[in-house]
Amino acid sequence: MADKTALVVIDMQNGFCWRPAGGLQEKMGWPALINVPAVVEHNAALIAAARERGIPVVYVRYETLPDMLNAMRIHREAAAAVGLPAGTSFAMEGSEGEIVAEIAPQPGDYVVSKTRWDAFLYTNLEPLLAGLGVVNLVMSGVLTNACVETTARAALQRNFRVWVAKDCVTSETEQLHENALLSMSSLGAVIADGKRALDEATA
Repeated sequence: MADKTALVVIDMQNGFCWRPAGGLQEKMGWPALINVPAVVEHNAALIAAARERGIPVVYVRYETLPDMLNAMRIHREAAAAVGLPAGTSFAMEGSEGEIVAEIAPQPGDYVVSKTRWDAFLYTNLEPLLAGLGVVNLVMSGVLTNACVETTARAALQRNFRVWVAKDCVTSETEQLHENALLSMSSLGAVIADGKRALDEATA
């Protein structure tokens, strides 16, 4: 019997993907991500394929308390440096923190909240995957060189097998994106398009 697989979709939130005018990304001066429409479309296809095969879909979203007390120090200090008050990060009730509508969670999916780049750190992701009996992880989302790469490294260290769906991840520049894919590959993650990643992980 093939080892059980889960699809982990990382930080595909309005604030990161669509960079709304006047939103946190703009206020912080962070550049827009590249190729977002295509990445959203590819994620939609990957998620649909996972659901069709009965593969658990786990969404990970970045969200902090409104006062940002549980946010990373570097984020709190960066917000303060540009004059943003506490509460301007991706709080649970904020529309910027919601998963983009095109791939919104459905009944039977799982949603895990995190406050760090690493989706395993201070979260219930690992016990959830253990409860599901998962060994193989297919990962998608943003940013390739930040939360995706950090989570992939953490997963490999926890003895998961990792596939990164290269057409379902993106970053601020093509160079950051490609360098992160190369880095993850060098550590043992398999880099493939979403369909191939899902096929290999479930073989």
